[in-house]
Order: sequence, then structure tokens, then C-alpha cells
Amino acid sequence: MTSGNEELLELLKNSGDDEADLDLKILSEELEGEDLIKAVTRRASGEPLAYILGYRHFYKECYKVCPGVLIPRADTEVLVESALKFFGMNPMATGDLLNIPGYTNEVSEIRFADFCTGSGCIGISIANDIVRSGKKACGYLVDVSDTAIATATSNAGSQALNAEDLNVIKCDILKEIPQFGSLDLIVSNPPYITNSEMEELDKVVKDHEPDLALRAGDDGLDFYGPLAKCAKKLLKDGGALMVEHGYAQGEAVREIFGQAGLKNCMTIRDYGGNDRVTLGIK
Repeated sequence: MTSGNEELLELLKNSGDDEADLDLKILSEELEGEDLIKAVTRRASGEPLAYILGYRHFYKECYKVCPGVLIPRADTEVLVESALKFFGMNPMATGDLLNIPGYTNEVSEIRFADFCTGSGCIGISIANDIVRSGKKACGYLVDVSDTAIATATSNAGSQALNAEDLNVIKCDILKEIPQFGSLDLIVSNPPYITNSEMEELDKVVKDHEPDLALRAGDDGLDFYGPLAKCAKKLLKDGGALMVEHGYAQGEAVREIFGQAGLKNCMTIRDYGGNDRVTLGIK
């Protein structure tokens, strides 16, 4: 390591960066000179690495991210894997994923919506594996944020195997149910952080990632009732609603889904053993 890089590493360590060595290695592989110094200074100030790099790997693709859009997390890949298991497209499924029932409708085109799409990583990843399986996808990527709409549109253009299969739509699902026609699947990673939890979040998240994509009221459940209403209105009989939620919210989300008339409600744990995804069948 050069003396200059040693100084940059010390800057990161002094800022409290728990992964200073790794962060410097990643940045120095892509940047040098003044660009590297600026990037390290941004990271030392607490800005997330993904925003500085402008991308984050998720599932099988690499997605553009920027301030104003939630950074994709590895835990969210369980939502993608759950959706693919439902359609019989996840032969490597293990653990709780094995409990997910198979879709009973025969379709050559799978129609789905990804609400609160953010970067579009969930919906695009699902669409790509549908295409890889030999079927046709028709997906709707939905968000209320203009930044998310622009980012999802960009990612659909660069990362989707068939960009023409995806429609990016601005809509506030807390206020209206969009009209897509009947769907086979609805997925969502909505905001689910409670107001009190927002105050306790890591500063890197709280100070930099969008409040709009995180905060969901006093109980963190603001979106699950509206999502269940969307499911009852939009899903075909036998179609599924699948959502991500916090580790302590599985029971509450199952209750909301059950009260909305969804059947076979179950919660899937992530690879850390935490409740992560709840699904219900129309």
C-alpha cells in the first residue's frame, strides 16, 4: 500500500468505518488520484459505498443506485427466490422456500407487479429468470418517487434481458390501486421501519438513504393493508402476494393478509434465520 493510500485508510478508520480495509480496496480498484481521495472523503463522512460507486450487485445483475433510492440488500434476494419457487423456477430452493406452494395456473406469460420498486432490482431479477426459464414476462415496476422511477427505468434498459417486457409506472399505492389487468404475482419490499426504529437506525442509513423508502408509521405496517387490497383486486385466483418485512413483523403481516381474505399465509425466513418474507394466495 502506498503512503497516500495509508493516509486514506487511516482517514476511513478514524471515521469509524468498520470495513475500512475492504472499502479502500474496492474504491482503489476503480478510482485513482483526486477521484479516489474525493471518494474516500465521501465514505469517511458516512455516505454509503454503493452511492459513491453508483451501483450495487443484487441477485444475478448489477444495478444502478443513487441517493434517493434504497440500496438493495442481500436479504431481499429471498423475496426473488420465493417468487421463482412459486413458479417452479428455483431448483436450488432450500429451507422455508420448500414450503411455498406451486402456482396452479398454466401460463405462457407471467404477469406481475413490483410495488415500491425503488431501483427495480426485485422486478427485473424476477423477469430475467422468467425469461431464462423460457417463458415470457410482463412486469410492472411501480413507485411514487420520481428518482426511483428514473432509476428503475435506467436499470430496466441496462439490466433486463427483455426491457420491452417491463413497464415503469408512477403510482401511490396508499391512495390508489393501479389498473394493470389480472396478475399472477405481486411482490413488494415496502417501507417497514417504525417511527421509533428510525431514530435508532445506523447513521449511514438514516442520514443518507431515503426516508420515503424506510419509514412506515408507528407500527411499520402502513403498506401491508393497501398491498393486500391490491392483491384482492389485481391477482388471478391462485395468484400470490409476497412482501418483505421486518424480523418481528411476520405474524402481524400474516394477520393482515388473512383478514383481507388471502389464503395459505406463511412466513419465510432468510438465511440468517429471521422472518423476512410473508406470502398469501388469492
